[in-house]
Amino acid sequence: MVSATSMPTDPRAPRRGWRFVRAAAAMLVVALAMHAAFAIYLGTRPVVVGVDAVQRYRDSLPKPAKAEDAAWPAYREALIAMGHEQGSLRDQAVRDALGRLPGDEQWGVLSTWLEANQPAIAAARAASKRPVCAFPVAGSRSAADEAFFNGPSAPVPKPVDWRDRGQLPMLALTLPQLSCARSLGRVLAADMFRAIEQGDGERATQDLEAIMALSIHVAEGRILIGDLVAMAIRRVATASVTAAMEWKPQAFTDEQLRRMQVSLRSVPAALECIDLTTERLMFEDAVQRFYSDNGQGDGWFVPTWQQMGIIQSVAGVSALKGQSGAQILPALAFVALLRPIGSTVVAGRRATLEHYDAFTRELEAACAGSPREVLAKITPIDARQEMQHSDATQRARWFMESLLLPALGKAVLNAAVDRASREAACAAIAAELFHRTHARWPASAADLAAFNGGRAPADPWAEGPIRMAVDNDGFRMWSVGRDGKDDGGVVPASDQPGDARALSSTQPNEPAEHGLTVDWVWFAPRGNLGRWRF
Repeated sequence: MVSATSMPTDPRAPRRGWRFVRAAAAMLVVALAMHAAFAIYLGTRPVVVGVDAVQRYRDSLPKPAKAEDAAWPAYREALIAMGHEQGSLRDQAVRDALGRLPGDEQWGVLSTWLEANQPAIAAARAASKRPVCAFPVAGSRSAADEAFFNGPSAPVPKPVDWRDRGQLPMLALTLPQLSCARSLGRVLAADMFRAIEQGDGERATQDLEAIMALSIHVAEGRILIGDLVAMAIRRVATASVTAAMEWKPQAFTDEQLRRMQVSLRSVPAALECIDLTTERLMFEDAVQRFYSDNGQGDGWFVPTWQQMGIIQSVAGVSALKGQSGAQILPALAFVALLRPIGSTVVAGRRATLEHYDAFTRELEAACAGSPREVLAKITPIDARQEMQHSDATQRARWFMESLLLPALGKAVLNAAVDRASREAACAAIAAELFHRTHARWPASAADLAAFNGGRAPADPWAEGPIRMAVDNDGFRMWSVGRDGKDDGGVVPASDQPGDARALSSTQPNEPAEHGLTVDWVWFAPRGNLGRWRF
């Protein structure tokens, strides 16, 4: 018998092992060579910055037919006369008091300032009547503009070469007039309450008309941030009108009340819904700098080291903030030798642009309708986007979109709420006109049609007309609110917080909290401003 230790060994076994190692090494060398060749290929792909997006945006802005048609210079001079410098009011006490109402502790400071600045406020009202705002967006500012925003000693900013792919000029657009407009809107609203306090309904009406015109000026150019600021200014207008109707409607004549209705409905149809054309232009401007261009609308994701800092800074405030894992694969594209991995993981140029275009157009199409209808349309869209964001593979594939996409669904809903809020304020005016005519409050929405442009007010958060009731506390008119549950439009007896306050709100988009549903009370005249907080 031959023992196991004495069995002969195969002398070819070591050679087969070495052949396997050599074959694996050869395959690795070939793979690395192919990888390196692809990296070199990507590095030689042309990146063509062929669209001056900023100039295209400037070309889309309305132009004044003559110098005196431009509102911005007149707004600027009015703001300077009020004590604005470098874009904000110089007087901190007045800044703190803006938004306060008659009866508040700081109203005395604000009313004294308003009286001292009547000429400047009148100039702002006059400026609002001009056809276009004509703020010099991304253009050569006048010396007066530079001094106003930056101070006379501020350095002149260096011009940006739009062909430099290391820049993102559309994202770097500065729109300082927007914060000035918000401040001016609040000043005009404060003056409206001061005029009502003095029994001057005409001045208060002109203030409301100026606020609405200012909001239209702000929306010029259809950039999303401009639309959002315009809606914020109109939110001040609608709240001011409704509060005025509840407080001292006797300050206004019937003709002035009808003028306010016309003003609240003066927003052009083109501005009633979100338009994302400029957001698409911003996205296209970024894509053309981060992608190669094969001349046929497609290309590879090939960012440079110079753009690394740009992406990191944008990611710090984007949907990817705190999601480091979402950046791992795309970040490989920044390393020349590993660029092929990132370039194959991230969607190509054409697919990226088409995906963003389809998403934004879907949201634009969802914008029409009542808040209830719009919310129903955007909820599945938002859910799909959230699912895309929560999936690491999808985040990587649509990397540019994940990085640069703002909260568009919320903006679309805000536009619907803006429309509903203005109609609610018009209905409050209609209720007051009905009361003057019939010496009683309306019993149904149909009663208001004749005083509301022929429209019976409907509940924007539910099927059917707006709800109304009269009890020992007085008349009230309400919507069931975003939660869709009718709590009877309860109005708190005082301005102290509590469960009763939680049942109603002056805000049209108030969510349900702490197990309590929230009605949106359109109108509850009590002769005071107790339920209002601006």
